[in-house]
Amino acid sequence: MVKRSCRFQTPLSVTVGRVLSLLLGLLLLLRVVTSLNFAKPDENYLYVYVLDVGQSDAILLRCGEKTMLIDAATATEEHALRAELSRYSIKHLDYLVLTHPHEDHVGNARWVMENLAVETVLLPAAGSEDFIYDLICDTAARCSVAKTAEAGQAFSLGGAKVDVLIASGYGDAVTEEDANNASTVLRVQFGEQVFLFMGDVQAEAELSLLSAYGAQYLDCDFLKIGHHGSATSTTELLLAAATPTVAAISCGRQNTYGFPHEAVLQNLTAFGTHIYRTDQSGTLVFGTDGKELRLIPPSTKGLSL
Repeated sequence: MVKRSCRFQTPLSVTVGRVLSLLLGLLLLLRVVTSLNFAKPDENYLYVYVLDVGQSDAILLRCGEKTMLIDAATATEEHALRAELSRYSIKHLDYLVLTHPHEDHVGNARWVMENLAVETVLLPAAGSEDFIYDLICDTAARCSVAKTAEAGQAFSLGGAKVDVLIASGYGDAVTEEDANNASTVLRVQFGEQVFLFMGDVQAEAELSLLSAYGAQYLDCDFLKIGHHGSATSTTELLLAAATPTVAAISCGRQNTYGFPHEAVLQNLTAFGTHIYRTDQSGTLVFGTDGKELRLIPPSTKGLSL
């Protein structure tokens, strides 16, 4: 008797299933590799990074090869700011915008200007007699093209348009208390998506902005909450005009101010706004193709949608 070797016959359905599983695995691997390849800028997308810099502000925008940093965090968060900028391979800034001369917004401005290639610095309309701020202005004049923010200014950031908004009634001679209300506010539009970056403006300045620009112009998809979520800002009047889908709050973990205040969170919730906070989630990364706005998961933190 001739012995024959035994072979198990694999059913066709099983074979097809294995092939499909293999293809699915390859597609998932390709997606992961693509999402991690975030060093390559893309003109077709605008990315907004609300950096985790404790109880202070630093927001990075990137559109294609163009980059902009709004504020430079507090001096005690220098290490955090440097780490975040390094994480996203930022060596060049087309714009550094300093919204107002408070230390938690300009604390690392000199380091940024002296260590990165900064093309243009947009200084706040409201000045300050603080010695450190004088040094910042001197450094800006020496290292970059320094301009003072004025209402009506506009410039491009790749495919995005940036408009400068300033509440009327707050000029060069504001008091230290009024410096918040004199913050430079930026309106950024990319395709159909509109972003508002409110600095530290409070209720009085919000009312002035509504009067100057109108509710339709302030309508937005993304709202960077003013003054770290303080109840002095983000009034119901502003929210009724802005109707943001997404709100981002930059604040420190267990900060002594109690930011964000509960009243602000309740107002945002009442308007159906999705709330994201750096004290809870760390650096927040948002991306848009001009039609849809997405939160990019912390696992990638990249430039892939």
